[in-house]
Amino acid sequence: MEDDIKRIDTNDLRVNLTEYLTKNLGDTIYITRYNRLVGELRVYTEEIRRKTELRIAKKMIEAAERGKKL
Repeated sequence: MEDDIKRIDTNDLRVNLTEYLTKNLGDTIYITRYNRLVGELRVYTEEIRRKTELRIAKKMIEAAERGKKL
């Protein structure tokens, strides 16, 4: 999957947030204010989201198991 990079001003993002979230799956959106980078938004595809959730769940289980051993 190729990562498309979008540069969006905060005013434009405020007005069109839903559109960006639904039409730019898998893209990285860099949020700018007065041509300065103020944030980064990663819009995940459903597959990437599931894999990420599984990774987070695995880390939580590992941390809980380490806590029980102490």
